[in-house]
Amino acid sequence: MRTIVVIPNHLPHLDFLQEWTPYLADKEIIIMQDIGDKPEIPKGYTNVTVYDHSDVKKDLGKNEWIIPTQSSACRSYGYYKAWQRGADAIMTLDNDCFHDGSDFFQGHLDNLSAKVTLDWVPNTSDLDFTRGFPYEIRNCSPVAISHGLWSSVPDLDGMDMIRMPGLRLEPSTESLVIPRNSFYAMCGMNLAWDANFTPAMYFGIFGPKYGFDQYDDIWAGVLSKKIVDYFRHGVISGYPSVEHRKQSNRYVNLKKQLPGLEMNEHFWAAVQDIQLTANGITGAYRELIEKLPDTFTGEPEGYTKKFKEAALLWANLFE
Repeated sequence: MRTIVVIPNHLPHLDFLQEWTPYLADKEIIIMQDIGDKPEIPKGYTNVTVYDHSDVKKDLGKNEWIIPTQSSACRSYGYYKAWQRGADAIMTLDNDCFHDGSDFFQGHLDNLSAKVTLDWVPNTSDLDFTRGFPYEIRNCSPVAISHGLWSSVPDLDGMDMIRMPGLRLEPSTESLVIPRNSFYAMCGMNLAWDANFTPAMYFGIFGPKYGFDQYDDIWAGVLSKKIVDYFRHGVISGYPSVEHRKQSNRYVNLKKQLPGLEMNEHFWAAVQDIQLTANGITGAYRELIEKLPDTFTGEPEGYTKKFKEAALLWANLFE
């Protein structure tokens, strides 16, 4: 499988890659530089491409705005370039995450190669299948998304960071299958997917220009899960984990999240109620976006219409 790792970066250097050298130096990597000049590639890395917003402008022209600035959602451009290169699997990683003993690269590939059971769940953790469990659904659904977790600092929202400032996690050793027709809080820090589903992995428009941030991966998770469910694929969450060392400022995070907090309470429910009929992943994603409400309670004025416009332009890239 051709696998490409996409990493958004806002720092003037790529020093964080030094700790990843034993594990990623020989891998194909795309850096999406959000702020400042393109940084120097560390020694030992032989297959790294750095893009920035000047590349986005050359590539997308008047539609460059669908890749936001000053937001980790800029990584969507890296996904698109990885898909253009013919990747079979795409992984993404944050620049404040490090190896914690889990096998980041192979762990995700193993998850994406697995087959899982959907629609029914075991009665007990001691037995996978008990009497009456249908045979034809057992371990037969392919996995579309491998969602890795984090050791040390967990991924919490601003209010929960205030409530649990000292919470720390151990590395993950197990995984679970997210039930079909249910959602999960997808985090972009440590993630991999079947590249065929890249049209559904758009991280949207966020950052200072739009008045709020930090729902990029969350809402991409809601939308992609709807598409994955529609095509009867699975999502695995858990192993492999990465070490997330830096605790960001809880009050700054809360300020970024607050304008979208009420909208977030309604967004997933609206997605859940949509019925899909289209063929193909891109077509289904387009239908899903078109059927979203044009406004949500609590949204920054005009945001949803702009988000839908951006998402449809994103879908056009894959047609």
